[in-house]
Amino acid sequence: MPRVTQSYRDRQAARILAAAEICFARRGFDGASMDDIITETGMSSSTVYRYFPEGKRSLVRAVLSQTTDPVVEWIEELAGADELPTLEDAFAGAVERSWILKRGGSDEEDATAARPGKACRSGRSSGSQSSGCHLSQAGRIELMVSVWAELARQPDLREANAKRYARVRSEIVGLIRRWQNKGIIARRIDPDEAAAIVHNAAMGLVAERIVTGEFGRTDAVTTARAIARLLGA
Repeated sequence: MPRVTQSYRDRQAARILAAAEICFARRGFDGASMDDIITETGMSSSTVYRYFPEGKRSLVRAVLSQTTDPVVEWIEELAGADELPTLEDAFAGAVERSWILKRGGSDEEDATAARPGKACRSGRSSGSQSSGCHLSQAGRIELMVSVWAELARQPDLREANAKRYARVRSEIVGLIRRWQNKGIIARRIDPDEAAAIVHNAAMGLVAERIVTGEFGRTDAVTTARAIARLLGA
């Protein structure tokens, strides 16, 4: 029997998560069943449960992590970098990672992207272990709405997410202090208060994306420049 590598296991888990994201975006966390997710993967139920023994609950936790971890990792990377980024680059990069969810492209560029209410079966062949699809931008919005709703409903998930939120806020405070040392942000401003302004403004842009469907990098850069003027030395 061929040796199963970690790389193979990672790819399998990623395929299952991609299918779960599509189903959750399409039907919500409550509406999507394990049968839906298993069908979307094209795998056997035993394979899916081998990777996610708790079934839907473990998939919900994994999807929640995937929607927030890119931002946490980005901010921690910036905070630990020797070269201090500009406020505009740091802010825009964090906001982009909030709604891109690790995938680039647009609806027009991704002909196989899954959209809310649209089955995604293109690219699947007999015995395939993946639908070959990923979420469209509209699907990402639907997924983020479902994520936020689930956080409001489940205290344990909300607590875990709050810890990630606190990590991001802490790293932003560190960046604020470095910007203050460079004279970019006024020293008279409390770093914790400045971090709250930056963090909440970023979350506001994510909410705007969800509510209106409109967002671009220029919006994030423009907002970052306005914050820099507001907090500037």
